[in-house]
Amino acid sequence: MAMTPILPGEEAELRAYLEGLPQRGSPFAKLERTHFARWVILTDFVNHPSQPKEDNLSSPYLIFSSNFDGPADTYLDELCERLAPEAKEIWGRCAGCPESASGPALKEYLLQHRLKTGFFVAAYNEATVPAVKARLQLREKMIDFAVRSQRMEPAELQRAFREEIGAS
Repeated sequence: MAMTPILPGEEAELRAYLEGLPQRGSPFAKLERTHFARWVILTDFVNHPSQPKEDNLSSPYLIFSSNFDGPADTYLDELCERLAPEAKEIWGRCAGCPESASGPALKEYLLQHRLKTGFFVAAYNEATVPAVKARLQLREKMIDFAVRSQRMEPAELQRAFREEIGAS
C-alpha cells in the first residue's frame, strides 16, 4: 500500500481519469501476478465525536493497494515498467512523483510512500493467480457439465464425467 499526496488542483482530473478506466481490461491485467489492486482517492479522514480531537488531511491523497503473488520488489519492477502510461496519468498528479513516472524512479517513489498494513486478509491463502484462474475455469466446466448431464443414466454420466472433466 502506498499513500501519495495529490497535487493542488489535480484531484478532479485524477478522479476523472481513474473513473474512466475500463471496467474490463483493467491496467492491472498487465500484471499477471495481481490478485486484486485498486486506486482510491481519500479526501479526508472520517472523524467520530468520541475522538479526543479531530484529525484532518492537509490535502487529498491517492491510496494504491495491491495483493499479488511473489516478492514486492519484483512486482513493483513489473508495475513501473508495464503501467508506465497509466502511471504518468495517475502518480504524475501526485506531489513528488518523478517526471517520468516509470522505472526505478517510480519504484523508489512508491517505496518512499509505502505504508505497512497491520491487518491483511487473503481470500486464497497460498494459491497463485494462475491456480485461482484454473480453479475458476474448472468450476465453470463443472457447472456446464452439471446442467447438461441432469438426465444421463449413471454409466453414461460416469463416462461423460471422465471424458470431459478428466477425473478417474
